[in-house]
Amino acid sequence: MAADRERQLVERSRDDAAAFGELYDFYLPRIYGFIFRRVQDRCVAEDLTSMTFQRALENLRRAEFRNECLGGWLFRVASNAVVDHARYARRLISLGELPEGEEPGDLALDALAAALDRDQLRRALLSLPAGHRELLVMRFYDDLNTTELATAFGCSRETLAVRLHRALRALRAAIVKEAADVA
Repeated sequence: MAADRERQLVERSRDDAAAFGELYDFYLPRIYGFIFRRVQDRCVAEDLTSMTFQRALENLRRAEFRNECLGGWLFRVASNAVVDHARYARRLISLGELPEGEEPGDLALDALAAALDRDQLRRALLSLPAGHRELLVMRFYDDLNTTELATAFGCSRETLAVRLHRALRALRAAIVKEAADVA
């Protein structure tokens, strides 16, 4: 969606349900997919998606809502909802029941690695810090654009470019290390 169109719809949605409906229709599949790839449970994904859009509607109607990039803001809200869900799941599941080294919330990383079908890449991704992994998954698997990513990570586009560069450099080094370990 064009940024100007999105801003207009956000402004109108404060009073016009149809404008929010258009934003909802545009972002629903992307937000649901983002959440589902992380939780791998349809019911949970639907609940978290619903909570994300409920929060959006509540915040859009506030006068102090900053109208920079709704998409990025929605992804940040969705990401926080997934993290909260994973924290809650950790309280319910004893860590001894999970496969070694696996935590709730690593499902998106596993899906990306499976889609690429590369064990070497999967091992390289797993060796990266969580921040690098999350950024790479959101950029290359969830296909968020620069503005959405900057908003989701709460940083400027310039800072995001540096973070992405560092994450890619770390991934490249991890792949080289994996290749050397195999040989």
